[in-house]
Amino acid sequence: MTEVQLFAIGLVASVIVWLLKLAKANVQSGWLTVGVYVVSLALAFLFAPLALPVFPPFVDLVTFAPAFIAWVGALLIPLSAFVGFATLIYNTLLKSVLDQYVKPFFAKKATKK
Repeated sequence: MTEVQLFAIGLVASVIVWLLKLAKANVQSGWLTVGVYVVSLALAFLFAPLALPVFPPFVDLVTFAPAFIAWVGALLIPLSAFVGFATLIYNTLLKSVLDQYVKPFFAKKATKK
């Protein structure tokens, strides 16, 4: 990833943490990770737009069925690269969110006891 992409990821992580603190939300860890992954999919699409293969035309079922199977196979190639890039963004983004939100949140709870 480039420096600009890492800066954008850090900025988005800060905005997520700011929104969570502003809402004073007690978000469960499962929903937090799902939300962060959805944001990482959006960032992956913004950083590297996805080019999908052309959907085969329907003439008749005999020619469409093999063309559709070939299209699904061709679709897996760009989708696998896209999901891999989104996962890389997710790992970076989640670490930033956890460092900025979850660790201080639990530190405050530990000092209150």
